[in-house]
Amino acid sequence: MSQLAARVATFLERAIDVLTGAAVAVMVVSISYQVFGRYVLDHSPSWSEELSRYLMVWLTMLGAAAALRGGGHIAVTTLIDMLSPPARRAALALRDVALVGTCGVLAWWGIGFARLNQTQESAAMDIPMSIPYAALPVGATLIALLVLLARLAGSPAAVHGEEIETF
Repeated sequence: MSQLAARVATFLERAIDVLTGAAVAVMVVSISYQVFGRYVLDHSPSWSEELSRYLMVWLTMLGAAAALRGGGHIAVTTLIDMLSPPARRAALALRDVALVGTCGVLAWWGIGFARLNQTQESAAMDIPMSIPYAALPVGATLIALLVLLARLAGSPAAVHGEEIETF
């Protein structure tokens, strides 16, 4: 079970990496085209700024999930470091429960918000606003899923010397 969870987590991380890389590439091309249009063609396309803004929202949520397992999020571990190993494991398990619960709330309300705005269209690209708003429930679900997969894979924030391996 733990090997399957580790493989699924690795697959998800690679898929997220590909998606975020593609989004960054599209943002670079879109913003470059906007600058070219503004200063060379004397006509700035309206869709490029909007596309870049929505991709930034998606990058934020997908990037938060991608950074989670690699321990890329900021963490202040002063209090955790002072705990005994059993208390440390309990505190980290409580942290994970709170994180998954928060992600559940974000996903639930994010789905509702995206559905609420599915009939509204964006100003420049005429796409349903549910597409940019869907970044919140998708990102929250991915974060929660990666936390759960990390626990199933057997990495319960194990203590290595004085350092805490977060995920």
